[in-house]
Amino acid sequence: MIPALLLAASLSAAPSVPALLVSVRPPPGVGFNVRGPSLITVQAGTYRQQFPLTGVPDPTYPDAFRAVRPVTVRLPARLRGPVTLRARLFLCDRVSGVCTLQEHTRRVTLKAGTTVPVVLQLPAKR
Repeated sequence: MIPALLLAASLSAAPSVPALLVSVRPPPGVGFNVRGPSLITVQAGTYRQQFPLTGVPDPTYPDAFRAVRPVTVRLPARLRGPVTLRARLFLCDRVSGVCTLQEHTRRVTLKAGTTVPVVLQLPAKR
């Protein structure tokens, strides 16, 4: 068992790493095509990294995810300030049967040691 003082000292010594928790929410009746690689790209200065989206299979449509899982992006401790988040999403409308590629961009500000939630609420087709 670790003494409480030692545990507190080790936790306070942990680096304050910024992070993003990215969630993508499609409109009703829209799923994510499993054959197209939906990606989240995070860029801050020269730092750039891509994160593939994984999902919950749709039992009615085997080629689609019903929803994608949130992505936790841990960033280097040296990063501060604004970050550009790009989502490249392969979506399928279950009603019309049409699949499209959509791209969305969002800028967020990092906070040291904090996880910043980012929700991409996709608009319904008009």
